[in-house]
Parts: sequence; structure tokens; C-alpha cells
Amino acid sequence: MNISPEELKRKLGEREKGNDDFILVDVRNPNEQEIAVIPGTDLLMPLPDFDLEISKLEPYKESGREIIVYCRSGGRSTTAYGKLKRNGFMRVSNLEGGILSYSDEADPSIAKY
Repeated sequence: MNISPEELKRKLGEREKGNDDFILVDVRNPNEQEIAVIPGTDLLMPLPDFDLEISKLEPYKESGREIIVYCRSGGRSTTAYGKLKRNGFMRVSNLEGGILSYSDEADPSIAKY
């Protein structure tokens, strides 16, 4: 399932009011994360290390919290989304268009690269 930049921004706004029913995971590489990150990102799990680090997300599988993954433009996060689904995670979403779309449609203060 995909989530739009506008929907993610709405969810992040609700989080500030105490509704914390999701976790936001950035699967980009560390050098990209130094350039820009979506405020409210909970975990940085670069895709090359994703298989080794997927166990960090196990508590969220059992809690029923949604896991939202993103990357630069959506390709790597689509891969991470598939890995999560294959590992039994039910509530998973992929940010449509990645951080580039988020910058265009929800928060232009986020640097594009």
C-alpha cells in the first residue's frame, strides 16, 4: 500500500497531538540522510543493511503499528516494503515518490538532491 505525501504530513501532525500509531523508517544511505530527512523519522535503516536490521521492527509487527518506509524517489522503499510483507508485517506503507515528492507536495523546506 502506498501513502501520499499529504497523508504522511497529516499523520505527522496527528503524532504531535499524541496519536502515535506509526513508525517512519528511512531506507536511504547515510550520506543521503545527512542531506535531508523528513522530520519525525524514527529509524534510519539503509536498504543494504535492511535484512540484518529488520529484527529492530519486530516489536511493531506485534503492536499493530503501521510501518511507513521511504527513500529518495520510491524504488528502494518499494523493495523494503516487499521485504517487510514477506516477513509477516501486515501494516506497511510506502511513501509515494519518496522524499522528493514529500518536498514537492508537503514540505518544501526539505532539501532536494
